[in-house]
Amino acid sequence: MAARMSLVYGFGLFLLSRTFALKPNPAAREIILTKSAMSTGITTSKLPKNLLVHELEGDDSHVHLLLASKKKKFTQQQLDEISLDFAISLDEVIEEDKSVLVTASNFDQGSAPPNPAAILKRARTRHLKTYLLDKPMNTQECASCRSSSSPPFSVSDCKVVDHAFIDLEEATQDVSEIVCVDGLVCSSLRKALLDIISPGDEIARENRVDETFWTKGAYNDVAGKSSGGYGLKPEMMEVLNKQDEGGGAGAVTELGRRIQMYLEEVNDGEAVRLTKLPSAVFGPQVAPLGGNAPTHADSEGDSDAFGWHIDGDPNLTPPGAFRDCYGLYGNRLGGDKPRFISALVYLNEEWKPEWDGGTEFLDPPTSETYTTQVEPGRVVLLDSDITHRVTTPAESAGGNRPRYSLVLKLLLRKEKLKKGRKGGGGGDIVMLAKKTTGDKYIGSAASFNKDL
Repeated sequence: MAARMSLVYGFGLFLLSRTFALKPNPAAREIILTKSAMSTGITTSKLPKNLLVHELEGDDSHVHLLLASKKKKFTQQQLDEISLDFAISLDEVIEEDKSVLVTASNFDQGSAPPNPAAILKRARTRHLKTYLLDKPMNTQECASCRSSSSPPFSVSDCKVVDHAFIDLEEATQDVSEIVCVDGLVCSSLRKALLDIISPGDEIARENRVDETFWTKGAYNDVAGKSSGGYGLKPEMMEVLNKQDEGGGAGAVTELGRRIQMYLEEVNDGEAVRLTKLPSAVFGPQVAPLGGNAPTHADSEGDSDAFGWHIDGDPNLTPPGAFRDCYGLYGNRLGGDKPRFISALVYLNEEWKPEWDGGTEFLDPPTSETYTTQVEPGRVVLLDSDITHRVTTPAESAGGNRPRYSLVLKLLLRKEKLKKGRKGGGGGDIVMLAKKTTGDKYIGSAASFNKDL
C-alpha cells in the first residue's frame, strides 16, 4: 500500500508539471479516468520517458489525459501498444474496485479530439444503470395497508440546524432540515411495517424485544461500529431489505409511495424520484433499510448508549461508482445531484410522552440539541448529514419496553430538471417542507435566519 501511495504522489506531481507544451504529433491517445481511480494507485512509471502526457480539461471528479508521441518517435500502432500496456496496469490496480471509469479512444492528430464531455456522459449513463444509482424506489400501492379513515398528513414540527458556508463558485449559506410529519402512516400501515421487523404476538412485542428476530449489541448506528442496543439479526435485515424487490407491493412500497406523495405536494406538484441508497455508495455494509429497538435497559451503566452519527453525506463518499458519477459535493446542492435524506418511522402502537425515547439532533457549532417526540406512525424526514443519535426510553417506560422504528436511507431529486439547467449549483433542490411551515432555527441556524 505504501508503494502504491508513493506512485500516486509521483503521478500527481507529474500531472501538475506544465513545463512542456503540447505540439502537433503524428499520433495521440486519449484516456479519461476518474480521480478516484488515481487514488487507488495508478502510475505512469511504466510509460516511456519520451512519451508526452498532457492533462486536458476535466471536472471535479475526472482527469482527462492525452498520451502523445514526442518528437515523432512513435507511430499510432506503437502508441496503441503502449496504451494497452498502460490499460493492463490500470486493470491490475482497479481489480478490487470494478466501478472505476476508464475510457480511451483513438483519434488522428490532424483532426479534432473527441468531446470529453460526451465521453464522460456516456460512461456516466452506463454507471448509473449498472450500479442502480438512479433506480426509482418501488412505490406501488399496497391494498392490504389501506385505512378506511386515513387522516390527511400534517407537519407538526420543522427544525433547521447546522448553519454553514459552502465555498462553490461563490460562498453559499447552507442549513439542514428536520421535519416531523403526522398522518402519513395510518394504523394499518404502521402495524404492517412493525410486523416485518418484529412479527408474532402483538401484545408481547410491545413489552419486550423478541430475541428470535433481534440480537443485543448488533444495532449499527455508526458504520463499522455496533452499540449496546438491539439490532435486527442478519436474516431479518435481509427480509426487510428485500420487501420491495420483484415488483410486488407491500408495506415498504406503500410507505415509499406516501413519502413520495408528500414530497410532491410540498414541492408544488413536481414529480420527484426516490432511490433506496445503493450499495455502490458506501458499500454493502450500509443497508438502505434498518430497524432499531432501544430500551431503558440499554442505558444502564451507560448514559451514552448510542453514539452520535450521520447516515450519509455526499461530500464523504469513498472512491467508487457514486463518486465517479457525481464527484464530491455538498448535500442540498440541487440540479441532478441527489439530496441524501433519511426517513424515520416510529412504529409502536402506544407511546406516552413521558416515556421519551425520541431521536436527538445536534447543532455542532453550538452543541445545542433538539429531540423529536415519539408518536405512533410519525415520520421524521431529515437530511442524512445531520448529526443525531437514538435516545433510550425513560425508566417509566419499563426496563424492557422497546421503542420500535424503521429507518430508510434515500437519494432524492426532482424527476425533471428545469430546461437549460446543468447539474449542481443550488437550483432545483427538492424541499422537505413548505417554507410556510414555521421553521424553528436551532443554534447556529439562528444566524442564517437573521440573514434572510
